[in-house]
Amino acid sequence: MLWENLREEEFAPAIEKSNKLCVVPIGCMEKHGQHLPVGTDTQTCYHIAKEAAKIEPVVVFPPLYFGDLCGLYMWKGTIAFSSELLQRMLTELCAEIARNGFKKILLLNGHGGNTALLANFLRSTAHKKKDYVVMVRNDYQYTHKEIVKGLEAGETFPELLPEDIAYLRDFAEHHYAHGHGCINETAVMNVINPAHVDMSRIDVDDGTSRGRTRYLSEKGIGINGSGMFWMTDYPDSFSGEHLEGANARIGKLILRKRIELQAKACRLLKMDDRVLEWNDEHNAKF
Repeated sequence: MLWENLREEEFAPAIEKSNKLCVVPIGCMEKHGQHLPVGTDTQTCYHIAKEAAKIEPVVVFPPLYFGDLCGLYMWKGTIAFSSELLQRMLTELCAEIARNGFKKILLLNGHGGNTALLANFLRSTAHKKKDYVVMVRNDYQYTHKEIVKGLEAGETFPELLPEDIAYLRDFAEHHYAHGHGCINETAVMNVINPAHVDMSRIDVDDGTSRGRTRYLSEKGIGINGSGMFWMTDYPDSFSGEHLEGANARIGKLILRKRIELQAKACRLLKMDDRVLEWNDEHNAKF
């Protein structure tokens, strides 16, 4: 059930059918190499949210294309708002969704750079009474690594051809770079939005790490890198290589697994009202 497609009188039965659960996909507008569209993260999590809702009915809010980009202003297509604005937007949006009757709000995150933003936002929701609960789930919890592990464990995947299996095993064996605009995102976008994927451009930018910050981790002193550190190692805003075999068959498998996981999460949250009970206990402390 898509929020924007519901008529006013349809909201009450939709709230009941979803047991007050609303899913909000959130990504970003950011360069993904020169072969993928800037909306890759958002389009992916929105697709997963919509497809999972067909399996386990919930209401899906229109996707948020604005995320935390750590000031990546040098690339065309980037939309980078301040953290303060993003926090306020999330605060008011969740309050409005709850005012409409959805007391369980699941932010489905498709952008790794949103992790700190969303963690801080969740903490902020604990500072005052509210009649709703906000949760976060990342949509990228199944990748080529899980496929290879499954193959090694004897799992079979009807989506894959023998050449796909050979490619995935070779990719894992050689530890090719991945993480942004990589094998997973390329394969998935070859399913979701193939008209705007240009595989002839996969090698235009260098997607390997320059290793400039490696000495910090090698010293073993526990420095946690920021977005700036990531850009130091990957100045082309691209972390991926050997993408020739990242095709739609692999993308369909990754999407199937991710959609199944999202549907399972929605089913659990619909059935379980303990999160609301815990919220009432928290409110009693104020």
